[in-house]
Amino acid sequence: MKKLSIITICYNEPNLNNTCESIVNQTWQDFEWIVIDGGSNDETQKIWDKYKYRIDKFVSEPDNGIYNAMNKGIKLANGAYLNFLNAGDAYCDNNTLMDVIPNLNTDVIACDLLVCNKNKIEKMVYPDKIENSFLITNTLGHQATFIKHNLFKKYGLYDESYKIVSDWKKWLDFFVKNDCTYLHVNKFAAKFKLGGISSNDQDLNMQERRMVLDNYFSQEEIDEALNELNNNIQSIKYKFIEHIFSVKNTPDKTHKVITIFGIHIKIKKK
Repeated sequence: MKKLSIITICYNEPNLNNTCESIVNQTWQDFEWIVIDGGSNDETQKIWDKYKYRIDKFVSEPDNGIYNAMNKGIKLANGAYLNFLNAGDAYCDNNTLMDVIPNLNTDVIACDLLVCNKNKIEKMVYPDKIENSFLITNTLGHQATFIKHNLFKKYGLYDESYKIVSDWKKWLDFFVKNDCTYLHVNKFAAKFKLGGISSNDQDLNMQERRMVLDNYFSQEEIDEALNELNNNIQSIKYKFIEHIFSVKNTPDKTHKVITIFGIHIKIKKK
């Protein structure tokens, strides 16, 4: 069994070559690479053809969305750990896996993430300890996390009934419901470009997030997390621009609106 399976899902991604180059140029190469392509166009297929010498498993067929594709990859994977480096994402440097592999000894290992937003790069530095207050208002980037494969066998695959937030929901399954172990590695492991469905369909994102919050947390827990976020906003290590991160009251002061990566979550105040 390989120590790691890298799963890359794709559908007509213009920056695919950058993703592939960041994988094949890793100094540590003892991994399995699984590609789930949603039936991309000829131009994308030509890019894949250049890298098939390194791809271990390749599927190109229509799918039922991001999480359906990710689940296909999980089912095909044989690695002890999984990393989802999707088309358009890239590792930060050629030694990323070499630096991370020695830390693969707990359920979920989270490295830090660079978020590319137009001409700016924002630094997402994750906590050393995962607490409910963090999970209520934030998420881990799957591009920079390494997940023990067995967790998906024990607690199920990504919930395909959600279109946007199922990866966030899975963190709640792991850490809130099942108390999985967690390790933060102080290293920027991956680069992620904003602009997917989670950024473009804010209404659906907010609707799905509200549904998930109600299933995992009480209103009191949600309010406490938002208040904590408000109180500590000045002490955040990296100050994000307003459309990346903010907490505000609505004009009538009946709701709080938390904005993360341009997604607005409206929470009713007591």
